Amino acid sequence: MENNMIISVQNIDFSYGTQKILENYSADFEKGSFTCILGESGSGKSTLLRLINGLLIPEKGLVKIEDEVLTTENLIQKRLKMGYVLQGNSLFPHLTVFQNMAYCLKLLKKSDTFCKEKIRELLPLVGLKEDLLNKFPDEISGGQKQRVGIIRAIAHNPKIVLMDEPFSALDSETRNKLQILVKDIHQKLKTTFVMVTHSKQEAEILGTKILQM
Repeated sequence: MENNMIISVQNIDFSYGTQKILENYSADFEKGSFTCILGESGSGKSTLLRLINGLLIPEKGLVKIEDEVLTTENLIQKRLKMGYVLQGNSLFPHLTVFQNMAYCLKLLKKSDTFCKEKIRELLPLVGLKEDLLNKFPDEISGGQKQRVGIIRAIAHNPKIVLMDEPFSALDSETRNKLQILVKDIHQKLKTTFVMVTHSKQEAEILGTKILQM
């Protein structure tokens, strides 16, 4: 029988100093699902996301990506199969919008021509125009920065997109537009999305599954 789980977190313990954040924690994430991780501040939502991405190492237990245990040896290879959208402005300020968008493609040694074609193909998906490509992050709005971050996260066709409260710093109108946009992208790409949020309403709008912490 085929395993439909793309991410499996098994019996994890994790602490910051003496503060226990996760204890014997387990969760599974299905291929193609949009899981919203919901909970109060300090409940371990962002910690779980960082454990999945390998930014943090569990004290006990393991993380499996595509049925393979995440280790220091395969970490870079597994990370290149993921996209990451962070809270607020996580763009590289010294890179242009285009260079930010193409960042993961360049890590994969894609040619300039390939990068340009891929980015042009994705721009309509997030409602951005080509005249932004040569600008720097401090020259564009908060909503545009998050759209750029979304393209950076999906340009290399990752199997998993991780999002850590990506809209929390935005005004309600921009946040609502981006929620609709991300839901549309998920439905078109059929990629596995995992998003941290503290908003039950946002989780109900976007999630095919809600994971309460």
